[in-house]
Amino acid sequence: MNLEQARGQINQIDKELMQLFVQRMECVIEVAKFKLENDMPIFQPEREDEIIQNNLELLQNAGLKPYARKMLVYLMEISKEYQSHILEIESNIPKLAAKKYGLLGEKLSHSLSPDIHEHFFELVNLKASYVLNQIHKNRINSVVEAAKSMDIDGLNVTIPYKESVIPQLDKISEEAHKIGAVNTIKIVGDRAFGYNTDYFGIGEMLKFGNVVVKANDFYVLGAGGSAKSVVCYLLDHGATKVVLVTRNKTKAAENFKNIKIIDYAEFEELEKAYCVINTTPVGMYPNCEASPISEDKIKCFSAAVDLIYNPLETNFLKLAKTNGLIAVNGLYMLVAQAIKAQEIWQERIYPATIMATIYKKLESILKLKQESIYLIGFMGAGKSTVGKLLAKTLNIPFVDIDNYIEDTEKVAIKEIFANYGEDYFRELEFKALSQCDDLPKVYATGGGILMNTSSREYLSKKRCIYLKNDIDTLYERIKDDANRPLVDTKESLAQRLADRKEAYEGVSSMQVCTKNLNVTEVVEKIIELMGV
Repeated sequence: MNLEQARGQINQIDKELMQLFVQRMECVIEVAKFKLENDMPIFQPEREDEIIQNNLELLQNAGLKPYARKMLVYLMEISKEYQSHILEIESNIPKLAAKKYGLLGEKLSHSLSPDIHEHFFELVNLKASYVLNQIHKNRINSVVEAAKSMDIDGLNVTIPYKESVIPQLDKISEEAHKIGAVNTIKIVGDRAFGYNTDYFGIGEMLKFGNVVVKANDFYVLGAGGSAKSVVCYLLDHGATKVVLVTRNKTKAAENFKNIKIIDYAEFEELEKAYCVINTTPVGMYPNCEASPISEDKIKCFSAAVDLIYNPLETNFLKLAKTNGLIAVNGLYMLVAQAIKAQEIWQERIYPATIMATIYKKLESILKLKQESIYLIGFMGAGKSTVGKLLAKTLNIPFVDIDNYIEDTEKVAIKEIFANYGEDYFRELEFKALSQCDDLPKVYATGGGILMNTSSREYLSKKRCIYLKNDIDTLYERIKDDANRPLVDTKESLAQRLADRKEAYEGVSSMQVCTKNLNVTEVVEKIIELMGV
């Protein structure tokens, strides 16, 4: 059979399928009508599962069964939607089983992957979940089989497992084979397929940053898995020269063939080249002040690329910008490789607007995380409760200044007030502020912290959010709290709030009225006001 004959046969099969589809839809309406007239449940998930299983048993080709299952499940879903529409049935129709995806790695606490994929699910209206799977090295050899047994549809893979998963896969893509690393796994039935979407992400990042690959020379810092993807992409897309810069040339030579490898001493002799790409973790949060190379060496280039995305602007990129270089961070690569993984999993191409939308959101979130947030306000405003959830949402540390003082001084705050007085405690608050502020965090401050001149001056230069509420609500929250100092009559507290109001408003960069809002709504409001 030639191509045209095969296409003709497919066209004929499609016509027959459409005729059968119409007949099936007519039948499901008749079934639904009968059930309605006889007061029977319209939707029966257990019967649907039985029908699917019975139909699968008709297949002799076992390799087709996973694909046939997908088709039948979708057919069931479409039938239910059609019944609901035609008969105007008001019911919670059982939906397709949620697809399950996740990230596989050793240390994942700061990963942005869930943010990317969950936002993607919202944008394309896909019922799915994405979870982090931290796996110890001694369990990695059976992880793909474990994923199959849990009906996981796909996995992303990050360091240090991009190479160790390969023997567990049935087949890997061409680019994954060339690179020798897999970062995306698709599971279909009992088979697992590996891909490297970092390759695609690198290309999108370079285009986004206006870095021209063809006919230019590149120096790649580092010899890890990310460097493999970068080198492969550059060589495939016409770079005239690709040089790997590493501390251990002998070890790097085992994994990188047919390119020049130099150490950092040799790199210092370089006078001029087009682009330097950092694939090392040097400069990544929390060691943000470090740079893989000196400013003098950065000046030798026209463009600088850093695969790091947290912080958005590493010291390496700051120096590059200062000296007039094109400067590109790794965030666009992160988003692009994730969307490519979804295209593999969902077997379709998505519009570029999806990637752009998610990139802008992630960029806003990361900008939020570059600077500490200080929650200020009166007693009972919810600073600690809101602060904990806000910190969790942004995936940065949380510090309660009162708790910090109690831990440091080994005594309760009420006792400090009783034994040493309020002024002494205010000095401890200022000391705590100055000692805590190194890396970005969310801070919950004490209600009277602005009564200290030094603390007020310190916080006036910080990003402060005033959580405000009326005295009736605040008083109800704190009146029975025996651990709080300075709690007396509502009238007295009302006067104290009035006295502090100007200070709260003067120091804050934004104000959030928390009245009638739960903690989740307050956090959402804060994030919205911050531009996300």
